[in-house]
Amino acid sequence: MPEEDKMPEKSEEIMVKEEPKQEVVEPTPVKEEVSKEPIKDDSPKEDIQIKEAQPDEGKETVAEKVETKNIFIAIAVVIGIFAVIIGGFYIYNNITGATVTSIDSLHQRNAEGKLDPDKGYIYNDYSFVYAQDLWWTEMFIGGKWVRTPLHFGPKDVDQLLVGGELHDDFNNGTDVYVAIDPAVNDKHYTLGISELSFNLVKGLNRRAVGSCTVEDEACVDRDIISCDNNPDRLPVIELVIANETKVILNDTCMLIQGQDFEFVKAIERVLYEWYGIIE
Repeated sequence: MPEEDKMPEKSEEIMVKEEPKQEVVEPTPVKEEVSKEPIKDDSPKEDIQIKEAQPDEGKETVAEKVETKNIFIAIAVVIGIFAVIIGGFYIYNNITGATVTSIDSLHQRNAEGKLDPDKGYIYNDYSFVYAQDLWWTEMFIGGKWVRTPLHFGPKDVDQLLVGGELHDDFNNGTDVYVAIDPAVNDKHYTLGISELSFNLVKGLNRRAVGSCTVEDEACVDRDIISCDNNPDRLPVIELVIANETKVILNDTCMLIQGQDFEFVKAIERVLYEWYGIIE
């Protein structure tokens, strides 16, 4: 009889007991008592010296930047003055037809004695009328009528004396060297230069040549010339800003100086004499 199949023995269940979890207790931070008393440091201390900041090499300081800016401004001003000298006559060429008609009408009324003295008068047979903040007159020059506006009438400037005498060589050639101070930045200076240049070209048929009295960055390629520095005895008009208003003629040089509107008056005094209005 075959052996009876044995029943498989029951396997014992293996019970794995969970180990109890350990509690992790974080340590309580211990506060350190800080003493409120100041800590004394008896070690010797070095004197702290604040040294003046030195500019970095290769970097422009603020003063240098300002100086550079001023140089550029000065150059621009002088270049602007040279532009006025060369093309000053264009300033007065924008006279409209209406303006011309109005001025002609004023001259007619002036000849009839219908204007107040502060609006018009006759001076050495020339009619002067005041319009648009300028004194206007007309002259017959070189076969044509020239209408000339100036800021002052002859009565305003005829008391300003002109001293000295010009040599005949001043009138040789066409060029007249207008010598300016490149360091001057003054609106009256520029105004006087524009009036002088306009009248030299349009009224006296001379060519104004812009030049400087001293060497300057703004005067590159310009003649350096003045009344005291004129070895070739060229025709020179030197313009100076100064407290005393005067006109000095010497050999081939004319020195015109003044300040503010007195400078403009000095220039116009010369122009009226050139035109033969003031004798």
